[in-house]
Amino acid sequence: MPWQDRLREAAYRSPNGTRTVFTFQDVSRVAEKKTSAFNFPDADGTLVQDLGRKGRRYPLRVIFAGDDHDIEADTFEQTLLERGAGVLEHPRYGQVDVVPFGEITQRDDLKTRANQTVIEVVFWATIGTAYPTGQADGAAEALAAVDAYTEAASEQLEEALQIDTQIEEVTFRDQWDGFLDNVESSMAEVAEVQEDIARQFNDINDSINRGLDVLVGEPLTLAFQTLALIKAPARAAAQIEARLNAYGDLATSITNGGSNRIGTGSAGTPQTVQPTNDNRAANELASREVFAQGAIAGSVTSTMTAAQSPEDEGGYDTQPQAIAAAEQLLDQFEQVTDWADQNYRELDGTGIEARPVVDTGAGYQQLQKAVALAAGELVRLAFNLRQERRIVLDRARSLYDFVGEYYGDIDANLDFFINSNDLTGSEILELPKGRTVVVYG
Repeated sequence: MPWQDRLREAAYRSPNGTRTVFTFQDVSRVAEKKTSAFNFPDADGTLVQDLGRKGRRYPLRVIFAGDDHDIEADTFEQTLLERGAGVLEHPRYGQVDVVPFGEITQRDDLKTRANQTVIEVVFWATIGTAYPTGQADGAAEALAAVDAYTEAASEQLEEALQIDTQIEEVTFRDQWDGFLDNVESSMAEVAEVQEDIARQFNDINDSINRGLDVLVGEPLTLAFQTLALIKAPARAAAQIEARLNAYGDLATSITNGGSNRIGTGSAGTPQTVQPTNDNRAANELASREVFAQGAIAGSVTSTMTAAQSPEDEGGYDTQPQAIAAAEQLLDQFEQVTDWADQNYRELDGTGIEARPVVDTGAGYQQLQKAVALAAGELVRLAFNLRQERRIVLDRARSLYDFVGEYYGDIDANLDFFINSNDLTGSEILELPKGRTVVVYG
């Protein structure tokens, strides 16, 4: 079969169902990979992060000719302006769900070709859902969103950072170095629970510190490597409560001033970055946002890693534990978001020549998606976990007898019962009358 016979009729079916057949000129399509390249000062080669691909784009020059070309072209333009996704029946590439994207140009050749109208439009393939996933489960989907956040936040720092003078460079480097100290003091203890995680955490930290003078000039790589450092302890086999508390402490240390001196407000409360007549205030806010949002990304990673782990390796034991993790994650995200919003409002119209400090929202959007997916997965998971029941003892009970009565398998549940009730030494010997205990089943 020759190639001419493989061509199809060209048409577009609008969201409202109107199908328009059209003539076309030469065709093409554009595919773009979602990749970022990161170069590290102490390593040869380049790390290329591959997050898949974007939707293909199909630019077309559509031609209407004949006595009714003007009416047909006007009608077609109206279908392109309908809200929602339509279906492009491409003559070469087949049927695709698309949205007409960007500028639509209509040209009426009244003088040169009085019976012809040309419309130029780009159709962009769409997946049609607000939160798509090709992942096998909710936890994997949330972790993929964290990866997308890492890329977006790194690109956002590269776009936001402005260093024009030596004092701006020195200030930025010293502040970043101070925030790295915050990460180490907040997260090192969690990382040390697992030897390979501790080694990874220390290696990344050493790499950033050794190359900081160079990385100041490479903000994309600096942010990417720093976020890798922050997220590393999230996969340690520590209890989920310990991981979430550590990330909460890190976020608070950044939003409340941390080890740096620029800021207003009382100790222990969220700080506002002070305006400057140069780029330092904007750079500081961009820096703090990477670390504060990075802590939330670490919390998401922690909760989803726990969701994928068995109980004895940091996974969830009970329904209240999963719900509490979801609530803590949402609270952390809300606190960091409120802090960032307040700072962007305060810095609106400050800086060189009254340049506003603008939040593009690229990192926030991906992080918000990750948090929402993680919280939803925790709620779903909670339905399959043991529910809580409180019992007030009407008489003194032997610990072994009580655990055997309510759980059956004493060996498998004894430590869990002791830990979930915070039993003291004397209570382990005998549960006293009137003691309220919690059991799960």
